[in-house]
Amino acid sequence: SLVLGFSLWYIVAGGRGAELVLPVPLEFRNVPEEMEVIEESVQQVDIRLSGSSEILRRLTPQEIQASVDLSGAQAGELTFYLSPENVASPFGVRVMRVTPASVNFQLDYTGNRRVHVVPRVIGTPASGFELANIWLDSVEVEVMGPASRLEDLEQVTTQPISVEGLREPYTQTVQVMLDDLYVRPVDHRGVEVTLDVREERIRRRLADLLVTSYPPAAKTSITPDSVRIEVEGPRSLVEGLTEDDIELRVAVEDLEPGLYQLTPESIFRREEHSGITVLSLDPAQVRVRVRTTEKK
Repeated sequence: SLVLGFSLWYIVAGGRGAELVLPVPLEFRNVPEEMEVIEESVQQVDIRLSGSSEILRRLTPQEIQASVDLSGAQAGELTFYLSPENVASPFGVRVMRVTPASVNFQLDYTGNRRVHVVPRVIGTPASGFELANIWLDSVEVEVMGPASRLEDLEQVTTQPISVEGLREPYTQTVQVMLDDLYVRPVDHRGVEVTLDVREERIRRRLADLLVTSYPPAAKTSITPDSVRIEVEGPRSLVEGLTEDDIELRVAVEDLEPGLYQLTPESIFRREEHSGITVLSLDPAQVRVRVRTTEKK
């Protein structure tokens, strides 16, 4: 847009004088410490310049500066009127007019606030897999900005992180997303997000699993002598699980003769089944009558 300004030429006095309209950014200078400008009504102004055709033809946008001096300004909604005195130009160039003639803005104190981070995850894991959990190395981040913009800010989201087609855990560092242009993170290192992708887990019930005593006792009775069990784990392991893969037993080694209510211990006979969890037993306890135990 700065270059387009050079197209607006007005040649007068037989080519010895000319006028140029040039759009330039409006700067705010000497902003009071720990304050900042927000909600400017304009961010650039049109400057009408006059001078010789030769000088204006060689003029670059960087040689024109439009600014407002905020020395001593107080917080609140402010209006500043713009005139040629707000524009710095090189020798031989005269500032004729500034458009618009005023700028409205708000001067606010700069504040800090810690807010909760919400990860934004998109996509779907590979077939047979699931997103079990999402871990963040930091559940909060510190942001800064105008105090009025931070009052109601409770959380921010991360940049999207895709779980599409994943079959295993995945970690990526992403930046936080801020909807308000005036609010920014204090630390720009980002947030490390770990997607705990694992094989889909299912539940299954197995019935009539025999309960035995350990160590084996010659005169020990267990009622009921079998229970139902519910397990949860990776589909490939749970679907192939059989009653022979699980041992249910009650420990009677240190028990004196008598009647007890005991919870059977579940033991998987194969190491590969360590990823399976026992959720419940039905019944949860069995009656164990100990008459005589044979101790090893």
